[in-house]
Amino acid sequence: MILRIICGSILIFLCAQSVQATTIAEVIAGITSESYQQVHTNLFVSDGQNRGFTGDLDANIPRVPAYQHDEARDYIFDSFESFGLDPWLDPFWFTRSYGGVSYTYTNCNNVVAVQYGVATNAGWYIVGAHYDSVDTGQFLELSPGADDNASGTAAVLELARILSPHTFRDHIVYIAFDAEEKGLHGAWHFVDTHTTTDPAKTNLILRSDVRGMISLDMLAYNPAGTHQDKVRIYGGSSSTNAPVRAALQSALTRYTSITVVNSGAISASDHYPFHLHGMDACLLIEYTLNPHYHRTTDSIDTPGCIDHEYAAELTRGTAAYLAEQAGIILPATLTPPSFQGEDEVLFSWSAQSGAVYRVAYKDDLTDTNGWQTLGVITNFYGWETLRITNQVGTVSRRFYRVENVYEP
Repeated sequence: MILRIICGSILIFLCAQSVQATTIAEVIAGITSESYQQVHTNLFVSDGQNRGFTGDLDANIPRVPAYQHDEARDYIFDSFESFGLDPWLDPFWFTRSYGGVSYTYTNCNNVVAVQYGVATNAGWYIVGAHYDSVDTGQFLELSPGADDNASGTAAVLELARILSPHTFRDHIVYIAFDAEEKGLHGAWHFVDTHTTTDPAKTNLILRSDVRGMISLDMLAYNPAGTHQDKVRIYGGSSSTNAPVRAALQSALTRYTSITVVNSGAISASDHYPFHLHGMDACLLIEYTLNPHYHRTTDSIDTPGCIDHEYAAELTRGTAAYLAEQAGIILPATLTPPSFQGEDEVLFSWSAQSGAVYRVAYKDDLTDTNGWQTLGVITNFYGWETLRITNQVGTVSRRFYRVENVYEP
């Protein structure tokens, strides 16, 4: 926002950013039960639908995506693209044994989109969920996977939708993993192919630069009773104070009504390959295991199977975590200034915790010398409002602006 002062009167010019959300709470409020439900329903989660693979028992015939698997993949890709991101399909194949017989799975694809941060030393935050569901090739029922794991996939898409219009200090990677149900193969492929410990490999993500990875897996079962509106966070190890777990728990506690239970270690989700390769990773999952897990009844048509508001609330909490940790850069909204005596101006603006603000001025907008820095202020104490004064002397007009920056 720019303020113009002329002869003691005030005229306010609003830049386009001033209509955007100015707090993290306002940003995450854009994730609603209705918006989440619409995305979730589009992931083929009704009776008779499935996002798995063929189940032919002939080991010489490769197993390939079947049913609505590729339709869901394409919906995820198109959704990322509609948010202004540049997604890509990340193909892989693998073998898996059942009953002593090895089967080859081909045409698998992770769907990946990156929202790049602006800092020169930007870190990486990764959030992912698997979009495949179990099939008869695993000697299991052909499940729609409404909870396991269209619920987590819908959350990733909602995170990308609500966060992609904003600028961040750090990079955010959104991933829809494939073949999680066959042994976390999508996550293993991403870690092995796209991350490294070698700083010389500049086309890969340096593992030491990954500051947090969250797997969202089964977020929608919320039965009435003692454990309603609870959620669990698991890590790859039993350390409950690992930074990603502590920060996610804090965000969920402050921004949602969900009770968080830090529940120790588990290996059965896509966070685990990241953990084993030294990255701080965790799993967010419903507190009570869905009784329709891996069954044909894991469907939006099954009463009580899916609670869209609960899932949306968990998504909002995760969005708050990413906004805080990856450093969302929200616009500062200036309030009309007041004169302190005849030649001093006091003005204030909405502030974001931890953000750095550059305050600048110029007396002529046509001045090619640019804006003059009045001050750089870091909001160390999490104040909601910051303020500054300026001596204007005999100046008849002056323009001010305040920028939210991370590298003054």
